[in-house]
Amino acid sequence: NLLLALLLLFAANVVMGTVMAIHSQKTYMKLIELRMLDISNTAADMLNGDEMELLTAEDENTQPYQNALNTLKIFQDNIELKYIYAINLEPDNSFSFSVDPAIADPGEFGSPVVTTDALKIAASGISAVDKHPYEDAWGKFYSSYSPVFDSDHHVAAIVAVDFDADLIHDEIFRHILMILIILVIIMILGILFAFSISFRSRQRSAKLKQEMAEIKNGFNELDKIMLKSSLTKLKTVSDDNRRTLLQTLASGETYGKEEDEISGIGNDLHSIQETLKRYIRWLNEQTFIDPMTGVNNKSAYQVAIRNLNQMIEEHNTKFTVAFFDINELKSINTRYGFEVGDELMLATADALKNAFTQKHVYRVASDEFIVILEDKSPEETQILFDTFEGQLTEFNQAHSKLPNLTVASSMCGYIPNETPNYRQVFIRAEAAMRQNKAAFYEKRNPKPAEV
Repeated sequence: NLLLALLLLFAANVVMGTVMAIHSQKTYMKLIELRMLDISNTAADMLNGDEMELLTAEDENTQPYQNALNTLKIFQDNIELKYIYAINLEPDNSFSFSVDPAIADPGEFGSPVVTTDALKIAASGISAVDKHPYEDAWGKFYSSYSPVFDSDHHVAAIVAVDFDADLIHDEIFRHILMILIILVIIMILGILFAFSISFRSRQRSAKLKQEMAEIKNGFNELDKIMLKSSLTKLKTVSDDNRRTLLQTLASGETYGKEEDEISGIGNDLHSIQETLKRYIRWLNEQTFIDPMTGVNNKSAYQVAIRNLNQMIEEHNTKFTVAFFDINELKSINTRYGFEVGDELMLATADALKNAFTQKHVYRVASDEFIVILEDKSPEETQILFDTFEGQLTEFNQAHSKLPNLTVASSMCGYIPNETPNYRQVFIRAEAAMRQNKAAFYEKRNPKPAEV
């Protein structure tokens, strides 16, 4: 029985180690991709597409060239990345270097660039990240690419950000190694635990009990550190997130009746396991959940956009995008204080969650929310809009002492052959929302009639 138990324990650890290693690798690569996209998108937004489109090798000493060079140099000097540079799309659909701020061995203007699938996607106007590393004369890299648009919204150039693939692989290896070490430690403790049950050695049981106590003390220290760092955050998060955080940080649970040293060790192990699960669940939520409102954050929104664009490419999707922006929030913050503004922000988020469900709602800016409803037409979405407006009305009636909460809103459905990608649907939804907001302010402060 003991040998069978040890074999089962070993098999379970192998399976768990494999799953955790794969999950760790995917999660780390996802975070790296998001960071690379943030950098390349920010740099692309700062460049002048009209100027970039006209640059040639002879323009090195001109002001437009220097403007682009200085912009990219800021990222090169201040952010942990390997290289950042601009790329031109040649008439034959190949790619070449444009502006490269690298001090040592920069890419020569006009020299060819290695073509990857992500670079081709960026040339079509959509930011993308390499899923597999590529190698060139400068090394082995993962890269993200973001298009730079001119005033006609054509791709004038592409910003590339390189991360050293070997460093990324080394970091993943360290994560996996740490997981293996933890699993080995857990397996060793399990073996000791199994032998203690088999031989009922009081001395061995006492020693294991002491080891479990040390582990629990370590968790108690971790609780103190997390509590200390979270005191300020508890004042700002929503009620749902506050409950999640408090449950995660709670310790000292008792599982079962402690009849002897063996059962005590079993209870301690169960407590540690549940605590680890809560930590992992809470940390995962913090990656994609907005801490203040409890809806999805911008990182989750970017993942949703990529998924929608992929479905559009596969010609197998129907969705509606809704845009929401709280009216007069800036003046409310100024006049009544940020506490009142935050209360209206949370009320808006709650109304959106009640009407559209939390998984479809994204907070993309301080007072802007986006709802993405797959498999729903604008007509079907209008019913949910009515529910949302009803939620706002109920809130205003129940909180008559607060400023009236109004939200500018709009929606736009995906139309095949008219909206080639998600961005076009978003642009239309945003434009309609701006018109709705302008109409609100016009109604609030009408222009004087002309004489």
